[in-house]
Amino acid sequence: MIGGYMYYDLVFFVLSLCSFILVWIFCVLGWQLMAYRGVMVGSYDSQLVEFMWTFFPTLSVALLCLLNLQFLAGGELGSVGGIVKIVGRQWYWSFNHLGFEGYDSIMGDFVDSVDKPLRLVRSHPYYVFVTSSDVVHSFSLPEFNIKVDAIPGRINQFYFFPERLGVFVGYCTELCGAGHAYMPVVLEVVLEK
Repeated sequence: MIGGYMYYDLVFFVLSLCSFILVWIFCVLGWQLMAYRGVMVGSYDSQLVEFMWTFFPTLSVALLCLLNLQFLAGGELGSVGGIVKIVGRQWYWSFNHLGFEGYDSIMGDFVDSVDKPLRLVRSHPYYVFVTSSDVVHSFSLPEFNIKVDAIPGRINQFYFFPERLGVFVGYCTELCGAGHAYMPVVLEVVLEK
């Protein structure tokens, strides 16, 4: 995820554009109905115009589909600085950076604390793979608008680009058993050394 708010900005833009087009069409139709009330309009067929307004939207949709398929097939946003594997377990998280030894992150004595947080470098892109070894969990970091289900036997992934320094806390957001409330996710975003 490049920025949590980019998604919401894009959704807002698309909804605003669709709303504007809808209002504009209704205004033009209303104006046409009022201005030409009772007037017979002749038939003007133009096969060239009909071909154009069929061909170009079809071409546009096909191009967008191809770009989407390329994106889904792995042509994501440039190079990746690291790969992180996250495994949800009852009732802690296991983290493994590719090329390093994995470790478990268990809740500490204080609220929202763990013994070993997930530590990532600021402004480095990461592929993050999330799964579970026992029951359904959900990896959640609200500050970054991230919520990914951890399902046994299935690997979910997302692209993550931490832009802010600090310590960010989340929890398992799927009811996973008696220790569900004791499964914090702590992410530390640090500067590169």
